[in-house]
Amino acid sequence: MDDYVVITYSGEQVSVPREVADFLEQDRKREQARKKWDERHLSKSEFETVLSSLDCVRRPVEDAALRNLQLECLRNAVDGLDGQGRELVQLRYGRGLTTEEIGKLCGVSKMAVSKRLKKLHEKLRCSVL
Repeated sequence: MDDYVVITYSGEQVSVPREVADFLEQDRKREQARKKWDERHLSKSEFETVLSSLDCVRRPVEDAALRNLQLECLRNAVDGLDGQGRELVQLRYGRGLTTEEIGKLCGVSKMAVSKRLKKLHEKLRCSVL
């Protein structure tokens, strides 16, 4: 991965490119400045209305952006797997085969496929966070 940093978002640690972290920090500072301005210029009830309407609009956009970043990191992590690992991921999640079906195709037991997939999950999980 190039220049990634770990940030806390909604109580969870998320790995994002440095540019995204910088953008989110700038956005946080703009939001903080806007809140101070609102506190000085709006009554409390108007202020609460503005905040609640902004939360409804902004939250899905931020969540979608972070989800897309996580998916990009996951794609990069899958691309970094060896050939057998990529094939297992493709068979299980791309083609939707069961561990039993994958075992028959590869000539191994269902348990062996399950163990290999578990190791791949752990490896991918570490790459994405």
